[in-house]
Parts: sequence; structure tokens; C-alpha cells
Amino acid sequence: MIRFGRVRALATVAGVVWAGACGGNQDAAPEAAASDSAGPTEARLLIDPASVRVQEVFLLPDEAAARADLRQPRDLAIDDQGTLIVLDFAVPDHRQIVTFDPAGEFAIRFGELDERADRLGPSDQFAVMPWKYVMLVDAADNALTSFLTLGTYVSTVTLAGVGMVVEPIPEYGHFYLKKWDPPRRRAYVLHMQLPVDSLSIVYQVTLPPGQSVRKDARDVSFLTASDGAGQLYVAFSDVYQVRVLDRQGATVRVVQSPRRPVRKSPREIEEEHARLLEHLRGTVGDVSDSLLQDAARPDSLFPLIEELAVDPSGRLWVRTRRPEAAMGTVYDVFNDRGEQISWVSVPAVVRKTAFAPDGRLFVIDERDPARPRVVGYEVGFGGSSDGGGVSRSGSAALPAAGTGR
Repeated sequence: MIRFGRVRALATVAGVVWAGACGGNQDAAPEAAASDSAGPTEARLLIDPASVRVQEVFLLPDEAAARADLRQPRDLAIDDQGTLIVLDFAVPDHRQIVTFDPAGEFAIRFGELDERADRLGPSDQFAVMPWKYVMLVDAADNALTSFLTLGTYVSTVTLAGVGMVVEPIPEYGHFYLKKWDPPRRRAYVLHMQLPVDSLSIVYQVTLPPGQSVRKDARDVSFLTASDGAGQLYVAFSDVYQVRVLDRQGATVRVVQSPRRPVRKSPREIEEEHARLLEHLRGTVGDVSDSLLQDAARPDSLFPLIEELAVDPSGRLWVRTRRPEAAMGTVYDVFNDRGEQISWVSVPAVVRKTAFAPDGRLFVIDERDPARPRVVGYEVGFGGSSDGGGVSRSGSAALPAAGTGR
């Protein structure tokens, strides 16, 4: 397998920089490789945010988290049976996937680091497929690793190019794989079929020569998501524009907003620089300190888009920042026509977002970074109807799975 050499180290610099909230607003988003004729839809607010109701309905119990030895949850998903699946990775050597039943009780763990071949590599992201697979990119070995959701190891396949992100497609054996090809200076998303057969390039960005590592990081680390129909969503952190593509790479619609980014305070910039530099020095090898200093230099603006997620009703949730919402985390919510329904403020510092089959919103809450929690919410958009599927997010409240924070 490919080990962690200089190319992989540079890839990690790019990934860590952007994952660490490096934004900026200097560049326009590169266009998709495929040509298309669909134009942008200007987002407009349909429901007053004051009428949106957010209620906590799930909190992973401390006892269950302790039994699972849950330390630093990085990603989460809920399968069609209501099982909560969590990717847990703490530097340097704590790696596992753990599952919890719908009541929050610890069920199983798998992929933990040991001498066996069926172990996890370091990763911040995974995908739980509708066809009962868990797939992720092993960042150390640059390999695609697969398990069944019941914990059975399936395979590890070495990748050509630098693997980055996996996204689900509903049909059995199909998935999206985002990769970076440093020699050709391009990042792209492939429509794949098991085991690692490429069917088509769905989206591609070519990096201009001579850019700084920061601009390379921005271009490479575009955000992705997919929906229940297998459509791919693509966005850049510093431009409020989300492109929705079919599997052939044609643009179905473009969602955008004229909002401006929120400026960071000098203290936030200083703290972010120190945090990113420390993390890069502890993570990346064979890279000069001057490169790390440049990579860790924060931008003065928060990213406009921090995460994309699509709920079971096909609504797009864009995690963002609004100056009028100083507390918690804000999502702009759009219907499947690209019209903005409203925005939702969740009382959490969100790392990752997922949805249960019934529409409940689940997040990894990092208000206490040393003790992240998994929290579930029911979100109601009021009694209004926009004709585009606005409805109560979630069904009857889940029995409380924990109360202490």
C-alpha cells in the first residue's frame, strides 16, 4: 500500500487547512467540467425564522459513550433501522467505528486499531450506504476501506491519486469518490462501482499552476454531499453557491445567496493560527516550516459555507454563519427547487450533521471540545406551506436517551 510520503503530506496540508476553517473570499468558484445550461436560482426566504421550532429529542448517554470508549467523534450517520453509527478517531492511535441502538445503547464496535488487516486508517469522514456498507478513505495508506454495517470487514483497496471523500448513491455497489491528482493538478468526483471501477467523472476542478498552498487547498477541498436520488451537491467555502449535478455531470440547479461572510475578530484569528499550526506540526511530516506557517495563516472572514447535508425530504441544509445569530450553529434550508425555506439556529457547536430516516437532525456538538456529544433535534417549520415540501422535520419525539451534559 502507498505510505505517507511527501505527496500525501502535501495533500494533508491542503485538507487540514480547509478543514480547519480557512475561508476567504478572493476567488470565484471554479465551474464544473461538464457543460450545462441550467442557470442559478436566487434564494429567497419563504418562512419567518421566528416560527421555526427546535427541540432536543436525543442525547447520547454518558454511560453508552463510556462503554463504547467514544473519545473524538468525527462523523455520524443513522441507517434505515435507526442505528446510530459514529466514526471515532483521536490522534495518534484511537480509531474505531461504534454503533448505538435507537435508544442510545451501545451495540458494537469494529475497525479498531490492532495488528489485524481489518482495521481503520485515520479519517475524518465516512459514508454509510443504503446497501449496508460503511466506506471511508484511509488517509495513511490512501486506500478505500469497506465494512458491513454489522461490523464485518469487506475489503481495503489501494487508490490511484489521493482519495479524499466518499458519498452514498442508493443503487447497490454505486458511490461517489472524491480524489486529488497532484501531478495533474486537479481534484474531481467520480461515479464509482464496486470494487473501485470508475464509471464517469461527475465534477472536476483544475488548479492553475504557481498557486500558493492556500489557494490549492481552497480549490481541492470543495464540499460535497449527495441525496436519496443520487444527485451530487458541490460548493466552495468562500462563495455562497451550491451546484447540484446528476451522475453524468450535468447541472440540475444552482442554489445561491447574496449574503456576505462574517468577519473574524483579531482574537479569533490569533487563536485559529495557533491551533492550526500546532495541528499541522503534529500531523504532517516532510514539509518545511515556512510552508506550514503559510498554510496555518487564517483568513479574516469565516467561510460562507461550512457543510452541506440533505435530509430525507430532499431539503438542502447549508451550515453557515449569520451575524444576527451569535449563539449556536445556523443552517440555511432550501427546498428541492432551490428556494430558501428559512434558516434554523441549533443550540450546539456543530462538527458534523446527519439525518435520521424520519427527518430528525443529528449533530456532533463540540461546545466542550474535550467532550463532544451526539445530540438529536426535531425541527418544525411552523404551520405554513410553501408548496415545496416544507413540513415538520422529524416524527414523534424519541424517548429521552440521556439527560446529563
